[in-house]
Amino acid sequence: MQDQITDLIVELDLDPGEALPPEPELMRVLGVSRNSVREALKGLQALGIVDIRHGYGTYVGTAQLLSMAPGLLFHSRLAVRREHPGALRDIVEVRAMLESGLIRRSAAELSAADLDRLQAELDALAADGAPARADHDRRFHELLYEPLGNTLALQLIALFWGVYRQLEGEVGKPRTDHEQVVRQHRKVLAALRSRDPDAAAAAIADHFADVTARTERLAADRLPPA
Repeated sequence: MQDQITDLIVELDLDPGEALPPEPELMRVLGVSRNSVREALKGLQALGIVDIRHGYGTYVGTAQLLSMAPGLLFHSRLAVRREHPGALRDIVEVRAMLESGLIRRSAAELSAADLDRLQAELDALAADGAPARADHDRRFHELLYEPLGNTLALQLIALFWGVYRQLEGEVGKPRTDHEQVVRQHRKVLAALRSRDPDAAAAAIADHFADVTARTERLAADRLPPA
């Protein structure tokens, strides 16, 4: 039934935020009972595919991949509890693969205004105290790729970033040299200003190699004694 409803959304060419046909129409088109329609819609809402607004109707969901975050976080937490603190490292590796591929396009396509926005975020990252650093770090990475117009990539980056930050609460925050993090981001921005895709890819790879090393040290610290 869920597949039938998603097929119908595609056939009707509905965009995120647009209303689905009302329940009686869905019952007629699909040839099923009201309860069957409601149960299917509840399941689709849990997946982020639709948004049920009581008293208003059902709409195509806008959350998309971010709806995967609770499930991904849950399974990562289970992995940590089962003495696999390397779950943080796994998330970093996926982010590294994604961003290493995108950064080359950024070197070619970001405008002068885009680079100025990155500079402002980097200046804030360097200047602000610890509570705000994670927000500026996240925003810097978003600004690297927002101008590319790849919505799917941005959703994936947001998904893995959010799960990573929440998972830190389970395994602890890796020890970070803030000045080193700022230097790494400066290298990325310098490569982008030079329009050098190879240098940009190398800089982002170095950054994630450092993050991975820190998560691996944290994982080693959590291992039980032999």
